[in-house]
Amino acid sequence: MSPAGLQAEREFTAYFFDTDAGGVVHNLAYLRWVEAARTDLAEKLGWGIREMLEGEHGCPVLTKTEAEYLRPARLGDRVKVVSRLTEVGKVRFVVESEVRGAGEVVFCRTRQELAAVVLATGKPRPLREDWRDLNSAK
Repeated sequence: MSPAGLQAEREFTAYFFDTDAGGVVHNLAYLRWVEAARTDLAEKLGWGIREMLEGEHGCPVLTKTEAEYLRPARLGDRVKVVSRLTEVGKVRFVVESEVRGAGEVVFCRTRQELAAVVLATGKPRPLREDWRDLNSAK
């Protein structure tokens, strides 16, 4: 299976705490939604939260986020976040996400780079072998 075929989806509703006084979703809400979908993706690929904290593979740590805000979501909107694993290296990997509304309107796109890190030491760790093997399956 190639990394491009791996994705997770999660739905959210834009609540009052996600918006400003005008009912427009603020940028932090998009990033929170993306993080939840990205964590679901890791879980789907066998790297669950408990293992991230206690396992031998370290924990994925966000090293870079690029966000493109295309149009505003508003209070009460239902959104779907689709996250895909798009690149896998020795230590780093990339997840790209879209926050979509009804009719597949895209509110936001992100590209995030992460690295496997041992939290106790802050040192990089080789990425899980099963994830690195995804590149050879292309």
